[in-house]
Amino acid sequence: MDAMQDQILLCGYLVEMAMTKKIRRPVRFTPDNLLRVRQMAAEGNSSIEIAKFMGSTPASVKNVCCRHKIKIPRKRRSIKNALSKLVAHLPVSLSTEFHRKAEDLQITASLLASKLLAAIVASNIYEAVLDDKD
Repeated sequence: MDAMQDQILLCGYLVEMAMTKKIRRPVRFTPDNLLRVRQMAAEGNSSIEIAKFMGSTPASVKNVCCRHKIKIPRKRRSIKNALSKLVAHLPVSLSTEFHRKAEDLQITASLLASKLLAAIVASNIYEAVLDDKD
């Protein structure tokens, strides 16, 4: 019986040692971040886009969304067919500033670019935006 108790104590000691050496991962899905996930999902962002913004993986985003009953679009075929792909090349300094502004607004850089371009097109203010007389 004493040998059994020693084993249990030994096991308890080993388990305790293993737990103290465990590295904790940062909590990515805080209540504020969950609110952002809800907003991004409502805007139609995919799990991949949300994951990139959150610094997580698409699988983690899907898991959290499932647990919190947040619906994210699975496939955006109809939207992709309706939209054409546009690639913009910016100098690093402008790209960095653009991404900072998107973070401040709590949206993706892609969504910020889409909203800005849509506003320019809808208001027909190309000349005002491109005016180099400053």
